[in-house]
Amino acid sequence: MVLFYGYDSDLKMAENNFYNNIPMPDDEQLLKCMHCGMCLPVCPTYDLTKMEKYSPRGRIRLIKAVAEGELDITPNFVYSLDFCLDCQACVTACPAGVEYGLLVEAAHYHIEEWKKERGEVPFIKRIALGWLFRNQSYLRLLGFFMRLYQLSGLQWLVQTSGLMKLFSPKMHNLSFMLPPIPKRQAYPEIKAADSAQKRNKKVGILTGCVQDIFFNKVNHDTIDVLAYNGYDVFTPQAQQCCGSVHGHNGDLSTAKQLARQMIDLFEQGNVDFVVVNSAGCGAFMKEYDQLLADDQQYAERAQRFVSKVKDITEFLVQEGYKDPQRPFPETVTYHEPCHLAHTQKIKTAPREIVQSVPGVKYIELPESDWCCGSAGVYNITHYDTSMELLARKIDNIRKTGAKYVVTGNPGCLIQLFYGKKKFNLDFELLHPVSLLHKGYFGENGKNNKGG
Repeated sequence: MVLFYGYDSDLKMAENNFYNNIPMPDDEQLLKCMHCGMCLPVCPTYDLTKMEKYSPRGRIRLIKAVAEGELDITPNFVYSLDFCLDCQACVTACPAGVEYGLLVEAAHYHIEEWKKERGEVPFIKRIALGWLFRNQSYLRLLGFFMRLYQLSGLQWLVQTSGLMKLFSPKMHNLSFMLPPIPKRQAYPEIKAADSAQKRNKKVGILTGCVQDIFFNKVNHDTIDVLAYNGYDVFTPQAQQCCGSVHGHNGDLSTAKQLARQMIDLFEQGNVDFVVVNSAGCGAFMKEYDQLLADDQQYAERAQRFVSKVKDITEFLVQEGYKDPQRPFPETVTYHEPCHLAHTQKIKTAPREIVQSVPGVKYIELPESDWCCGSAGVYNITHYDTSMELLARKIDNIRKTGAKYVVTGNPGCLIQLFYGKKKFNLDFELLHPVSLLHKGYFGENGKNNKGG
């Protein structure tokens, strides 16, 4: 039997619909999709498979069908949703304004509940979401042991022996992806603005989870750049995960709990802005108002908080920043993180920052906003598909001949680090704020920590 978009013989007609009595996205959002097909050319999974059920409109039709009781949740329905990168390129392309990301996150919530009922939530996922990403001290301890694992030679032994591949192919792949973990340097809770440039505004900094472990220096560079531009910088030591990992994986209860903690923390700091240097975290934090819309105690507070959240490049361009004076005479290209370009709609600010540094020869990257395949843990859960996307990205970088690739998301930085090794292309990686830091303080400028 041939059904409408996204259906095939592996998807069962509904009997006891799991969605009964569980809140779903409202009909207005589900009905916005006109099935026009404008999303198809920009969807990486549709581009790779040419299968309707792996397109945005196909997935929306499937979600609607399950919500209305036409279909049951099945492993094939779950795979169709899990196969999505959540890059949200379709949101940029959609003429009807469908909020695809919110629909998929709602579907993931119900999928996770379905998995819990069946006892199918993987153990490692339960540990990661329920334990590791709920307590930053656990993550930092993990980072310490991972650094020890790398420095001791054990990583080399495991990789060359192939033992990890026998135990877990996914962990084997992950072992090769990880960049060197730097020695973590603590942040000052308060860093006063440079007196000559003082603006009498206080800015809070999100240090993040992955960013804190792998790219600790990016956080220090962010603090330096903001202080140099006249802001008092508040970096709360007690901050935890922003909740994006939980929200994207269907654990909305924990995501809401972490969002409330984040709001409380920065309210106590009485900040004028909350600046984020991780595109994925910033995108999720800007949705706290929707996440907590039904929370009487936090709904209005979430709206106020969201109005203060800014990506570091967005903030500097909007508020103004000092022109960098130190030259950086290198060829540079820019890869757009999906959750910066498509979710937050920030495209020009990072390019302005990059091109403001003296000496930079900027070369536009072909398909700069095409997903690199990182997508959270997609490069672990869907390794082969992720590598196809990474190969395409590396090929485009090769065409530019750039020595430096700049991007503003830790997941992209990790993926591209792996890509340059896997596909044998020599280039260096930088965050936009780290390039600006070089323009202010030189190659070996102050607070050059985390190496």
